[in-house]
Amino acid sequence: MATLLRRAAWAVASPFVAAGRGYDGLARRYPKSTAIITTTAKTSVADAFAQLVVERNEKLDLNRHAVFVTFGFAFLGVWQYYLYNVLFRRWCAPITSVVGHWGSAPVKVFLDQAIHHPLLYFPVFYMLKGSMEGRDPIESIKKSFVDLPENVKACWAVWVPAQLINFSVVPHHLRIPFVALVSFLWTIIISGMRGRLEVKETKPVTMTSEQMSQAVRMPSAPSFASGPVVSATGPTGTGAPHSGHTNVAVTQS
Repeated sequence: MATLLRRAAWAVASPFVAAGRGYDGLARRYPKSTAIITTTAKTSVADAFAQLVVERNEKLDLNRHAVFVTFGFAFLGVWQYYLYNVLFRRWCAPITSVVGHWGSAPVKVFLDQAIHHPLLYFPVFYMLKGSMEGRDPIESIKKSFVDLPENVKACWAVWVPAQLINFSVVPHHLRIPFVALVSFLWTIIISGMRGRLEVKETKPVTMTSEQMSQAVRMPSAPSFASGPVVSATGPTGTGAPHSGHTNVAVTQS
């Protein structure tokens, strides 16, 4: 019976073991490419999960998704690979040579969480997100610092323990994949907290029943050639259902 159970367990586990070994082999041979592809794919899947499952949106916001995929490729993949596997190793080499990875890991975590994330990670993320919203880059950076206390609390709760493990025991070629694994959870958190794109709404104009009646009785399109176009599609002009009052968004044609 015990032998049968072991065989059944191995039959279930063996595909995952083989996949893990194959991934480890690729990461050893092509560490940078593997890291970049992994972080890009992870960020895409995590944001889609956050939108469709956690937030229960009916469809994927492609603009927001593009923000996260770009961020996952350029910042989490290219930049963080260079930061963690090149710069941190170079800067902390004297400490590591004396006390080993367990001794240098807290220093790397401090550099990452107290300097890198507050001063670079969050401002870059906010600037990228702001560019999709048409927001001024300086305004986006200012907003990142306004939101910083709340963001770092969530960040440190996940990443301080994770990076202590990463910098102390994880092999160099698997550090970015390890970050990507933990980052799946973090991306869902930051996507839910800060991912939703802010759309500037058209200011609604409330019209009385008499004004609505007059608007309906006015002449047809030619007399409106240089005047405002009245859209009765709801408070934001997006086709949203009306509330109890009649709100009409007025925009210049």
